[in-house]
Amino acid sequence: MTLADRLNKIIAEQNISKREFAKRIGVSENYVYTLTGESKKITSLSPMLAKVIAMEFGHDAEWILNGEKSE
Repeated sequence: MTLADRLNKIIAEQNISKREFAKRIGVSENYVYTLTGESKKITSLSPMLAKVIAMEFGHDAEWILNGEKSE
């Protein structure tokens, strides 16, 4: 599962738009579309942004970053 897949999964689970996702984590809508788009040009996030997403949506930051759960 790619970073884009994991972020799209969170967005789908929350039943929110990418615009709402961007607003809630404090980034531009464009950045979210770049992260979650078909091109998959961006394949990593900063650990800080992963923590923000984890705290906001109740997911594990390690899973968001690497697709692995922290122990």
